[in-house]
Amino acid sequence: MRAEQLSRTAGIAALAVASLAIAVSTAVAEPFLAVRAGSKCSDCHTNLTGGGKRTPFVSMHSHDILKDLDILPLPARARPFTGELTEHVSIGADFRFRNTYVFDDHPDSKGRVDNDRFFRDRLDSINFDVEEGLGYLEINLWPDILTFYVDEQFAPGGATNREIIGILQNLLPWGIYFKGGQFFPAYGLRIWDDTSFIRNRTNFTFDNPDTGVEIGMSPGPFFLAVDVTDGIEGNRDVLVTVNGYGVFDDIPVVRTILAGGSYARLTNQLDEFSVYAGTNLWKFTALGEVDFITNNTPGSNPRNQLAAYAQLNFLAFDWLNIRGVFDFVQVGNDNDQNRFSIGLEPFINRFLQPRLVYRAGNGPRTDLPANRAQLFLEMHLFF
Repeated sequence: MRAEQLSRTAGIAALAVASLAIAVSTAVAEPFLAVRAGSKCSDCHTNLTGGGKRTPFVSMHSHDILKDLDILPLPARARPFTGELTEHVSIGADFRFRNTYVFDDHPDSKGRVDNDRFFRDRLDSINFDVEEGLGYLEINLWPDILTFYVDEQFAPGGATNREIIGILQNLLPWGIYFKGGQFFPAYGLRIWDDTSFIRNRTNFTFDNPDTGVEIGMSPGPFFLAVDVTDGIEGNRDVLVTVNGYGVFDDIPVVRTILAGGSYARLTNQLDEFSVYAGTNLWKFTALGEVDFITNNTPGSNPRNQLAAYAQLNFLAFDWLNIRGVFDFVQVGNDNDQNRFSIGLEPFINRFLQPRLVYRAGNGPRTDLPANRAQLFLEMHLFF
């Protein structure tokens, strides 16, 4: 790499690190935290399949889950806000603000760039975006039995409903529950990154809720959910998903093991299957998922895809999460893509976490957006 390129890259990184030191932000209960704590998604979220508003369990055990510094203590008489307005009504929120530096290369005379690079030569753009503005409302009509839940997304252009559901639970053995309304079908690891290949290639992202019903159960360390929803608009088929996993705690050496799989029938011509797992070793927490996509729809190209995701987290100083991610999709005909990411996620306290992430993408040489590097400085606030 040329000296001037090194100097420019180092300058941008130094600027981001300096900004990170004074940023105010937070962490969401992502799957790696569930594996680290040995908990199921239903332990930490009102929506039993994960994502959205947190349960009182998170408020009570936030320090044990997040390993935060707690360097912004409240006055002695003050208590942190838990989101509980009354015995029956509670709220929550997620807010993410991101500063993104985008790097790319000048294409050659044929419109191609190298597709095997971690650093790119040119700073193309600097962007500020509100990545996420979510509000949650939970009304316990019959505490621990009948719940009304709303997940709303707010943006400068207005508000959009993501989830609006009713949940009936704790009346039958084995933790059987029923859910109906508009929600995100249960499939795979619910990581917070819709650009990941295991999310956007399977089409199970946080941008595509569906309307239908779900029945699930959570006996002991196991969890199983079956969804039947409207599916692809304009198609007479319904979408059927099955997601099941187990979280096994107090395992020698590794402490916790998560293992599960999902199946989705999107149409009679389109099927998807995934296997995923996670575990701990010392201060390391690892997650991985592989998805197999089979599309026999006439005229579809490609017919088959394989998407893979691997995440490794290291807990440094008992408060700083260092994360590395590998993301891959196999399409064929030189159209495969991969991404490498490394990030720092210091936990400031139970509400605040900054994130500094560098991501490098490589793909077909004529696909310029796939061959870019990005540096993210993110502020995340939640309760």
